[in-house]
Amino acid sequence: MIIYGGKAVHLKSERSKKTTCPSCGTQGSLILSVYRMHAHIFWIPLFPTVKRGTSQCQHCKNILKTKEMPESLKRECESLKNNTKGPIWQFAGLGIIAVLITWGIYADGEDKKLEYIASPQVGDIYEYKIEIGSYSTLKVIDVSNDSVFVSPNEYEINRKSKINRINTPKNYSKSSYGISKNELKKMYDSGEIFDINR
Repeated sequence: MIIYGGKAVHLKSERSKKTTCPSCGTQGSLILSVYRMHAHIFWIPLFPTVKRGTSQCQHCKNILKTKEMPESLKRECESLKNNTKGPIWQFAGLGIIAVLITWGIYADGEDKKLEYIASPQVGDIYEYKIEIGSYSTLKVIDVSNDSVFVSPNEYEINRKSKINRINTPKNYSKSSYGISKNELKKMYDSGEIFDINR
């Protein structure tokens, strides 16, 4: 069973400087308060919805919602609402959802990479780190039962994020060499191969 609903959180209260209480006529007795509603699931706030204002007379205890206020009090209340910011934690649920989606995408990508390492195909591109701190690529040109034959990229780049710049067909050597599938898995597990494009 999913428990969901809405909740109001008090943001700010301020004494009215101008308006007398419309019920008892007492001057300076009205307290304006601003609340912000948020939707929640299992009491975890998802996102804020609306701000609401109320006034309460400290003398007669009469409470008015915004739509019940006289115009002068309503303007004061609207001004207070516009100048009051809500707490960031009311977006906590959206943050959790974003983290879960990101984690799911990352986990799916990691699963695919493991699948690509276990079952290499001609045309796969391995992005790898060279010992001196630069980066390059290897292109799979043939696959046997226990080995993968790769053509090395003749260029290197010093930034991992820019590696796509050198991944063009003309940059690959005409020579090739074999890597056992076990060695390939070790290179991936150690982080030497850090990405696989298929």
